[in-house]
This record gives sequence, C-alpha cells and structure tokens, in this order.
Amino acid sequence: MKKMLWIVNPKAGRGAMSGKVIDCIGAFQQAGFEVTVHVTESAHDATRVVYARAAEFDRIVCAGGDGTLNEVVTGLMQSDVRPPLGYIPAGTTNDFAQSLGIPKAPVEAAAVAVSENLQALDIGRFNDRYFNYIAAFGLFTEVSYATPQQSKNVLGRAAYLMEGVKSLANIKQHHMRVYSKEMTVEDDFIFGMVSNSVSVGGFKAISPDGVMLDDGLYEVLLVYPVENPMELQWLINDLLTHNMDSTRFVYFRTAKISFRADDAVPWTLDGEFGGAMQQAEIANCSRAITFVTGDTKMLEAVDDL
Repeated sequence: MKKMLWIVNPKAGRGAMSGKVIDCIGAFQQAGFEVTVHVTESAHDATRVVYARAAEFDRIVCAGGDGTLNEVVTGLMQSDVRPPLGYIPAGTTNDFAQSLGIPKAPVEAAAVAVSENLQALDIGRFNDRYFNYIAAFGLFTEVSYATPQQSKNVLGRAAYLMEGVKSLANIKQHHMRVYSKEMTVEDDFIFGMVSNSVSVGGFKAISPDGVMLDDGLYEVLLVYPVENPMELQWLINDLLTHNMDSTRFVYFRTAKISFRADDAVPWTLDGEFGGAMQQAEIANCSRAITFVTGDTKMLEAVDDL
C-alpha cells in the first residue's frame, strides 16, 4: 500500500475537523493509502515532523489553516525528499485552498487530496524562511496574527475585519527602499505585499489579468500613505476596481525583490508573524512543491471567482 502522513491541527478554524476524522481516513484508505496520523502539539511541530519523516511517505496531507500549511511546506523545503502535498482547509480564511480550487468540506477535500491531479507550484523564500502565498507588512498585516484565536473561531472572517477597523486609528508609515529587476523605488508606504494567490484575506487579488501560481513570478503591491478617510476610500475603490492607473499604489511582477527600511518593520508570512526586520530578501522558488489541486486547470483569472 502507498503510505500517507496526515498532519492535523486540532485547534485550527471553528473545529472544522470535528467528527470528520474517521470519514477522511476512510477516503484515504479507499484510495489505497496506509495512513499515519500526527496531531500537532505546538508551534513548528509540523515542520519538525515533515522534515524528519518526509522520505518515509508517498504523500503528505495537511489539515489546518494557512499557518499549519506553511509549517508543512517549510519542512518539505528543508527536506531532500518532497512527496506530493494534499491540503484539507480547516482554518478561518484558507486563501491558499481557494487558489487551488480545494473544497471547504473536509471529506470532499480529502477526496481531492488522494487524487492524481498534481501541480508543481511556486514557493516563496523570505530571508531564511518560506511562505506559500503572501509576505506582507503594514496596514492590516498585524490583524491576522493579533486577532485572538477564540474570536477567529466564533466570528470567522468578521473577526479580521473588526480588528482591522481598530488598526485604522494608527496607520504607520514605513520608509522603504525597494529593489527588483523590474522596478526600484524609495518612498513611504503604509502597506506592502508580495503574493502568489487569487485571494488574500478572503478577498480577490488586485491583478486584472489573472494570477498564475507556477509562473515563477510574484505580484507586488506597495500602497502610499493616505491623509484622511476620503483618500482611504479612494484607495480602496482603486484596488477593488483594479485601477492600474492609480497614483495611490505601485503594482508589478517580479521573481526576486529586496526591501530596506529605516527601522525594523513587522512582517506577516501566510497570516503568521514573520518577525520584525530592516532588511528582507524575497525570492520565488519556482515550482518547488507539488500540490494536489482541485481542478485540472489552475485558476487563472481572479475575475472569474
């Protein structure tokens, strides 16, 4: 029989896996897998287990939120052996699962996880760490890791919005020098992200012509400061309408980018705190991890969601 390592985060989301574990294991076994279950016990536990045991299995499946998936991917990137990775989304927003076309229902996602619909996708390297779909700083980025888990479980996406409204009262500006082959810019920014996803925070990405998850490129968005609530509304309108002529932000694609700041800037990686630093080197590791996806075609246009 083929061997599977199933990593489950029991604390993710609103107990999405409650009562579904046996059904998922049944789906795995029916597909011919001998299943080894590992329940995460602490931060970075998934990374440690995957790194140590990846070579023992034909497939790894992760059940948890984007943060848990990040840990599993990190373990695979550190390993010399990288079996295909399936994902059962059990978090609050699960942006990456939406990008892969994976169903929200655990048992349906389990059926996808054992399929042979495999796709090698890009993974990001952030200094000496890795991320699946986003590295970001500034406005709203602290919301994902500052929002209490209990609030996430009870309120879902509304919890992020409530915490985000609080952050508007103290918008910080970060003076950044940004370098890439495509563009070099130095200015003050209130938000910046390097992403590879059709959805961020449960909302569609800005790209007007679609996002490819395996093209070796990242989408970069840098937002200039706003002076008042009206300017903030104009900014939001420009982002929602994909107004690429806007002077309120900078948008471009690149495979490698560097950030230099005057002070230590907090970053978030896949919704988890990534540390505060003055320098950040981000590179696209093209087609580094093979994922099990929900569609034969990757989602190519955010406007189709």
